Amino acid sequence: MTPKGLSVTLVEPRYPVNLGQIARLLKNFGIERLYLVHPQVDMSVARIYASHASDILENAELVTLRQLRRKNDLLVATTAIAARKKSNVIRRAVRLEQVASHVRAAKSSSLVLGRDTTGLTNEEIKLCDLTVVVETGSRYKTLNIGHAAAIMLYVISRGQGNGLRGSSRRPRELFAKSFSELAASSRMPGHKLRNMPEIGKRIAAESRMTDRQLLLMSGVFRRAVGTIEELQGRTSKT
Repeated sequence: MTPKGLSVTLVEPRYPVNLGQIARLLKNFGIERLYLVHPQVDMSVARIYASHASDILENAELVTLRQLRRKNDLLVATTAIAARKKSNVIRRAVRLEQVASHVRAAKSSSLVLGRDTTGLTNEEIKLCDLTVVVETGSRYKTLNIGHAAAIMLYVISRGQGNGLRGSSRRPRELFAKSFSELAASSRMPGHKLRNMPEIGKRIAAESRMTDRQLLLMSGVFRRAVGTIEELQGRTSKT
């Protein structure tokens, strides 16, 4: 069964056939919310391809990605280009089965699919919590966004909930902030320090920690930062 809090977001959709088919997919899987970011498509033509799912298009909500961020506890970016280097944190992909588990546990979530031609930018992926690549098993890894959406929705709908509730956005943000501050206090080299906020955010999103556990860890990190600063202050006076 598809989670009630799940939605799908399309960034700058251009081709009516893709938008119409995705609307049909949402109807097939019982998803009511479709978000559109700067659509570049003829909606009247897309309704033809949507067939009996034209109401999904009629009720689609226009948003920015930052507005979408505020509406959802979990955002999943989709891409065909996974990280090749460890330093490329935002494109470090999580397996689809793992993503499905996190989506089913989230109170509210959205699958974010990029442009029909060029996909999502790094900055857009950075606004999301997890990144997923739908593996094709071949050298040609780029799927049509409608096909990618179909595969992801099928996998998500096949799983069973385990009764666990995923973490909320605000505790994860606090965890990432305090994690990054601790890294800075430990005098980590600048080239590594730049990635710490994003690494902290991804650790929190991929973990099974509850809101309470994330807040507890954030408190420990902040106390550690305070202790380090106090010790450094004493050293500077001697």
